Amino acid sequence: MIYAFAIAYVLLFWFVGWRWPKIALLLIFASAPFQYDISTGGPVRFSIAELNLLLTVPLLLARRPVLFGPTKWPMVAYFGISLVSTLAHWRASSLVSLIQMALYLLVAVTVFTSFVKNARDYRYALIGSVIVGVVLSVAVVVTRSGYVFNLHKNGVGSSLASAVIIGAELWFAETSAAKRNLLAAMLAVVVCGLFFTLSRGAWMGACAGLFALLTLRRQFKLLIRLAAVLLPLIAICWQLLPEQSQKYATGFSRENYNIKLRLDSIEFARLHFEESPLLGVGVGLRKEYDATNLVWLTLAETGVPGLLALLTVHGSFVAMVWKTQKHLAHSDMVFSLVALGGALVVSKFIHGMVDHYWSRGPIMVAWAAAGMATHGYFVTRQRIASARATRNVQRWIRPTTEVVA
Repeated sequence: MIYAFAIAYVLLFWFVGWRWPKIALLLIFASAPFQYDISTGGPVRFSIAELNLLLTVPLLLARRPVLFGPTKWPMVAYFGISLVSTLAHWRASSLVSLIQMALYLLVAVTVFTSFVKNARDYRYALIGSVIVGVVLSVAVVVTRSGYVFNLHKNGVGSSLASAVIIGAELWFAETSAAKRNLLAAMLAVVVCGLFFTLSRGAWMGACAGLFALLTLRRQFKLLIRLAAVLLPLIAICWQLLPEQSQKYATGFSRENYNIKLRLDSIEFARLHFEESPLLGVGVGLRKEYDATNLVWLTLAETGVPGLLALLTVHGSFVAMVWKTQKHLAHSDMVFSLVALGGALVVSKFIHGMVDHYWSRGPIMVAWAAAGMATHGYFVTRQRIASARATRNVQRWIRPTTEVVA
């Protein structure tokens, strides 16, 4: 029975994805927060969003050219270093970890770069993500707990941090007063939900992503208007927290259980890094301990070259975002795609300093948004090339016209 349902789902997804590619991207993006394992066994496990992503690949190959942005060669270098380190120190979890990395950094980016032609088609996925954020937030606020729908609070918190960033950018870009008010209300609900998860790493990620958006948009007056609504709302939420939760949210002592666990994980990674600073001990170590610091995890798994390569991937992507946005009007949907890609990747990186980076859900959203930004990069390049061609033609035609006259 389950196999018949699976076949029917695959066929239906392919039909919908072929007819309406934007719906396929919506299903990937909106299902990402639900991190449940839906596999039926075997060494590789996958969630519904990961399944949707993989089902989109044959559709992409059949109908669109595959595009790779400026992060192509840094990613090749990072995967090459990871493969060398892993072959030297193979682990039982190495294959799963490598597949996981490829799924997010390569497949998600490529699919979201290449699958649709029109930047407006991404809006369905973005709005769907905010709507799912509202549903999760209502559940969190009602239960006063981040542990909703059998999900961990840090996973819920990270998903809601992404929804806050996406909702904020949609609010910034919206010109209709009615739609802006609706987005503001949805954003307020998601902010409340994020607050009540008590996921401080997600709070940090949301702040980092919002700061990135504001740096790109340079619309600080809008920030003041948004803060005038959200800050009193956060103050009210704080008063509604039990005293024990307030102490948890403000406790950063080394004696606190969660802080001690993170310090222990850094020490564990440091000891493994010292075993092999050049190559590391191989990808897959992340499955053997509570890997809550991306930098130390990367040093432990792939050594100094691996960390430099990973930072280069992020640096080249941020440089692409910064250069591209200079050519775009802030009211342009392409600008929103570029800005969101930069903000969500930065948000996930900062969150990865204090929590799991290579986990389902939010990382899919971050690197899928990186694909959206890369799509915006190619659209901007085409516009620039077209404008230059037009100017060259005008220069060639004008003298000829004068002579004829």
